[in-house]
Amino acid sequence: MPKGVLRMGLNVEIWKNDIIGNLYKDNAFALRSFNADQFVLAGQVVHSPIAGSNAQVKKNLTSFPQVAVNRADSFHTYAIDTFYSLPRQIQKIEEYELSYDKRQSVMGDDQAALREAAMENLLLKWAPGAPNVVETTGSATAEDLIDTTATGSRKVFTKAEFKKIAKKVANTNIAGRKTALLTANIESNSQQSLSDAEKTNCCQVANLSTGVIGQYVGWDVIMRSSVLRYRKVAGIWTAIDTLAEDFAAGTEDSAASLFWVDNCVERALGEVNVFEDNSNPLYYGDVFSQMLRLGGRKRRDAGVHAVVEAIV
Repeated sequence: MPKGVLRMGLNVEIWKNDIIGNLYKDNAFALRSFNADQFVLAGQVVHSPIAGSNAQVKKNLTSFPQVAVNRADSFHTYAIDTFYSLPRQIQKIEEYELSYDKRQSVMGDDQAALREAAMENLLLKWAPGAPNVVETTGSATAEDLIDTTATGSRKVFTKAEFKKIAKKVANTNIAGRKTALLTANIESNSQQSLSDAEKTNCCQVANLSTGVIGQYVGWDVIMRSSVLRYRKVAGIWTAIDTLAEDFAAGTEDSAASLFWVDNCVERALGEVNVFEDNSNPLYYGDVFSQMLRLGGRKRRDAGVHAVVEAIV
């Protein structure tokens, strides 16, 4: 900004639209879910209908009239989690001394962090419990530990886990687009377990515009640097909330990937806000912060599975 040129305050609506418009830009996996935005109340709570049981079907009726039965629908209600980008200060003097727009830079970085936290939390909301957790069965390695805190070795992911989950879901008769969201390490190990012909077939359906890098046994493969963290609690694999205030990495934590059918999970976008306080005398400049509400849930447990790296 040239010297002597006055800076205007934030255009809050533009920044709000920027958060919303870029929310799924690098997280296309989230769009592969039921959209519950229309059921959000006051930007904070989801109140969505749950259809009752299907009508009874009979063959070759001979008695009329039959009794008409009303379908008893219910509702599922849950609060949407709120994510806060903590306040930032931009001193007025920085607007004239720096050769770049610091406010623009800080706002963009904070938005990216806000979106990343919301997406990690969405994956946690979709994380299945122990009955739908499959352990890896490959050879042992100490190279792909989830972080430097983890110790020991883990079994690598192989195509056998793909086939096991494909069989589980096929037996449920759940229809819909199938997504396998793999960590970078798990995706690499998965590729190594494929034959040359399988690798060729897998890559033929790649669509980088949607984030799909391949397909195997009917599952679209998307890669993400991290997906889920699981830990055995009382001997049961449990998804861990890495955003919790009391979170601490464990030595026996394992990385996990997520498999789901699109209509078995849902997302819900609530309130989005940008706050500003221009020319605050206590901070000798402007103060701003951002907020985002995003939630979700599993709609059908049978269509959601996780593959956890087994401890050796």
